[in-house]
Amino acid sequence: MAIKITSNNFKAIKILLEDKYISKSLFGSEKLLDVFLGCNSVYIDGKPKQIYLNDEEALLGVIRANGYNINSINDIDYFIESCEPISRDEIAAHYSDTKRVESKSFNGLMVSTFERLEVKYNATKQYLYPMEGTGLFIHYTSKLELDDDIILVGVENPQVVWYVNKYRHLFSENKKYLFLSISEYKTSYQYKWIESFKGEYIHFGDFDLAGINIYLNTIIPKLKNSKSYSYLIPDNIYTILKEQKYKKDYSKQTMYLNIESKNDQKLQQLISFIKKNKLTLEQEKLKKS
Repeated sequence: MAIKITSNNFKAIKILLEDKYISKSLFGSEKLLDVFLGCNSVYIDGKPKQIYLNDEEALLGVIRANGYNINSINDIDYFIESCEPISRDEIAAHYSDTKRVESKSFNGLMVSTFERLEVKYNATKQYLYPMEGTGLFIHYTSKLELDDDIILVGVENPQVVWYVNKYRHLFSENKKYLFLSISEYKTSYQYKWIESFKGEYIHFGDFDLAGINIYLNTIIPKLKNSKSYSYLIPDNIYTILKEQKYKKDYSKQTMYLNIESKNDQKLQQLISFIKKNKLTLEQEKLKKS
């Protein structure tokens, strides 16, 4: 039986498509949300709980399958009484600023670097400096630009960004890197900035199906302007996975069993190994003291 999608549901869906996330408390239909989760078009994270967009095409496909002829965000206004989405005041009313996972105060980029790095900041040449145990937060009102020879490394866990020198052995000595936390601050500006990035991108995530799913279905679609992108896979990763023999997290990730990497044989080999052996590894396990 088709799911009835109300006007308020469509208002929430519009915010989700525009901002890439929405408070779970604003999403009125648990039945519709369960279907979105089942096809990996969204995922839930944070306290208070937030719904994050994972696959826009899959989400629109669910809506069409329930009888609503929607092919893009522009078609949604037809199905809601008012073209105005739920106001940001309504969202803020659900929880105070100090408890919000997302806010304009923390809408920006958390970055770090191995060594002094020259960048263009607000159209002026500036330098970023490393400091162990910290990251530099760049507010969304500022503009950060990178030279073509700087490699952007998207990092799943912010602790890696704060202690990035513990992972220096995984990267080339003669190249320049900027490390960006992509999980702690899931913000609209962060995604917008990644979409504008034109250089080389490396994704440094956990070695499990959930981490690879984020890369394949959330990050890659935003890298259309980058000259290349890849998933960081150390040469000895299979040895480490076998030595650690960590299987606890795998049982929680069966929803991602359908993922595959058609255009990256090396990553597909890792996916197949994880599925076959039911092993996972957090990226922090690769650090050196």
